[in-house]
Amino acid sequence: MRLFIILGNQLFNPNYLKNFKDHLFYMAEDYGLCTYEKHHKLKILLFLSSMRSFRDELKSKNFKIIYEDINSKFKTSYEKKLEKIIKDKKIKEVSFFEIEDKPFEKKIVSVLKKMNIKVNQIKTPMFLTTRKEFTEYLSRYKKPFMANFYKSIRAKLNILMNSDGKPKGNKWSFDEDNRKKLPKNIKIPEIPKIKTTSHTNQIKKFIEQNFKDHPGNTKNFWFPTTRLEAQKHLDRFFNERIKLFGDYEDAVSDKSNTMFHSALSPLINLGLITPEEILIKLKKIENKVPINSFEGYVRQIIGWREFMRGIYQNFDIQMDKSNFFNHKRKMKKSWYNGSTGLDPLDFSIKNAERFGWSHHIERLMILSNIMNLCEIHPKQVYKWFMEMFVDSSDWVMSPNVYGMGLFSDGGIFATKPYICGSSYFLKMMHFKKGPWCDVMDGLYWKFIDKNKKFFLKNPRLAMMVRVSEKMNKERKVRIFKAANNFIKANTNG
Repeated sequence: MRLFIILGNQLFNPNYLKNFKDHLFYMAEDYGLCTYEKHHKLKILLFLSSMRSFRDELKSKNFKIIYEDINSKFKTSYEKKLEKIIKDKKIKEVSFFEIEDKPFEKKIVSVLKKMNIKVNQIKTPMFLTTRKEFTEYLSRYKKPFMANFYKSIRAKLNILMNSDGKPKGNKWSFDEDNRKKLPKNIKIPEIPKIKTTSHTNQIKKFIEQNFKDHPGNTKNFWFPTTRLEAQKHLDRFFNERIKLFGDYEDAVSDKSNTMFHSALSPLINLGLITPEEILIKLKKIENKVPINSFEGYVRQIIGWREFMRGIYQNFDIQMDKSNFFNHKRKMKKSWYNGSTGLDPLDFSIKNAERFGWSHHIERLMILSNIMNLCEIHPKQVYKWFMEMFVDSSDWVMSPNVYGMGLFSDGGIFATKPYICGSSYFLKMMHFKKGPWCDVMDGLYWKFIDKNKKFFLKNPRLAMMVRVSEKMNKERKVRIFKAANNFIKANTNG
């Protein structure tokens, strides 16, 4: 007999499985998945509820499936449960989609190798490009850059391209048009209401009882858990929000957590929607959406997402071991409950705790920026992001945290750390001037001063050292004191 393993983040359209209908399918709710970090309660709820709905869908299409839920030796390791199924059912061959997170991939492959099982790994629909394509891309360049990777993939997929091979609008990126602050009187669409399944309601109580010390609250659940609801979520984004997505892509506001973003990353990272399905629908509205919004969203889907996966697959060990700035501090509890006293940081921490999702600017320019300026150890930052966001996985968080957020990898693909002081917040966000500005500016300029040798080596950044050297001494003393007090109150080490 042949077995097909479906993991909790491989809930793809059953059409991808039509050639394997003679297989026995195996799914298991895994305690290890829920607890290898203190994952957000909304993440655990999303995973388990979506898995059960997917099981129901497979059954309705007459797939043969073994499903082990939380009542079936939940705390037994996934590997041991898999071994037992293989022995009991006398399995000779096992198929599965490519597993992106390397530690778990290693565990599964090790079990199958030990049992002398024939293994069939299938290209995952979770991405548009193959692993081989990315290694071939790496062989053509001295250093990976998202921009040239994005151009090659866009040309290959023929998205926003003219017949002469040039990009529509004569630009590959309209990022410069996507930096507007949210106007005061703009109407923001509400977060789409979801149709809650019986599975979701049943699992909520279990999570609140068994994962009490995990962040979040299941009462705030707002994610689709079926492919049908996920498609509705996508359609509402295209109908209600994508036209203004580009303009306000980088804005942060207390009016809305999602604003004009799609907030689809948790669903794509589960397989409820695939990039292929998104592109099919995108192409139908290409001429109805402003080019800066259309291109901006395309870049997220076929550019950043595919690129980060490739970076993880090729540089994960290097990123995991690196600590370029030699940061050693640890976070106190205030970083989890939003009581640090720094307004923008507390705002974003509470957002993450409530929603389990924030858009890229909150993650990059508020959270990881401030963690970097406070010299938090990269592993601590990584753990925080893995725990606080519903869309977290090793493959996506590793390059985003170590490479983009912290530059702790020393610049495998980024050219500089993404850091800023209060002026950026005041320009792009809803925050008003206050005592927090001194803290923020103190953290920023302390970081510049401490790492001035690094900044002086980069012509684009050397100016910041010279600005610091010319700064009014009284102001410098004041803001450095504010920064030091903040660090002392909120970190250890």
